[in-house]
Amino acid sequence: MVHNGSVYAPGGGTQTPITLLWGTASTRSLLAAAVGQTALDDAVGVDGAGRAHIVVVDATLLHSGEAVAAVAAARAEHADAALLVVAASAEPALVGGLLDAGATSLVPADATPEQVRATLAGVRAGAPLVDLRMVRPTLDAYAQHLMDSRRRDRAVIDSLAAAVEAKDVVTSRHLHEVSRLARQLAAEVDPDLAEREDFLLGCLVHDVGKIGVPEAILAKPAALDEAEWAVMRRHPITGADVVRPLGLPPMVEQIVLHHHERWDGAGYPHGLRARDIPLEARIFSVCDALEAMTATRPYRTAMPVHAALAEVHACSGEQFDPWVVSALERGLDRGRIALTAAQDPAQVRQWQTPG
Repeated sequence: MVHNGSVYAPGGGTQTPITLLWGTASTRSLLAAAVGQTALDDAVGVDGAGRAHIVVVDATLLHSGEAVAAVAAARAEHADAALLVVAASAEPALVGGLLDAGATSLVPADATPEQVRATLAGVRAGAPLVDLRMVRPTLDAYAQHLMDSRRRDRAVIDSLAAAVEAKDVVTSRHLHEVSRLARQLAAEVDPDLAEREDFLLGCLVHDVGKIGVPEAILAKPAALDEAEWAVMRRHPITGADVVRPLGLPPMVEQIVLHHHERWDGAGYPHGLRARDIPLEARIFSVCDALEAMTATRPYRTAMPVHAALAEVHACSGEQFDPWVVSALERGLDRGRIALTAAQDPAQVRQWQTPG
């Protein structure tokens, strides 16, 4: 092998010179075919005009550790040059190691002259390319990891939701309905948010902290007294403590922790106000209150739809984000948001007409 002694000057020396390091015969032939120059000269580092050149590191016969070390050494010696690595393997750990060591571009050993020529052109233009075959295994591994992570997250969420459902039948019905409603409202406010899996996960476990609330309080057939309310108000913090160590997406904890904050700062547990409250929690709090009002509770019957909507409207700018309430009104008016109860359009219009 040639360790440092082959220079190609594409176009008769009119373009950026190319230095080949650790070149096997096959890689030298490939490079010569790609640039149209078969003469090999001694390495010069830069051309007569002093331009930084392209260094091609042939790692086809090197083990992973040796290949990474060779690229690191080439980078140290040719700090200002572009570094193109010819590799025999697209194994993710190797690809990552080569890029971390300073590789600018990667091509597989079985690349065609046309592919090498395109890669070199990209390097010269300041837009280095990495052959898709070199990164496909890495992308596939990442995609599999992401899929596995999502499956794990959903399994954890389902387990937490089941724990809440087992303790409180009312909460069980509520969490599924409010999650559906929250996604519909989110689509009016921020369509991207509505499609996010972590938003749905947060909605499904928003009341997981009620695991720490005694059943006597959860199922009490009357209004709670001050002491009982003090216990109930701790459930967002308890819920955040439950989900935080599980490695779930941050948005899940944000919804669990902040869904009882108020626009005017009078909510709990932290008294956040206005846009200090995360958007996902502001959206969810409207749905949480609306669904709760229109559902039967141990201490009261369900409110009529028009009365619940009127209450949400009256609390706009105090308990709820006015922008989110306006989005709710728009979605209901256009039929893109449906409440759990059979929705009478006349009841929606009553909400839109003050009085």
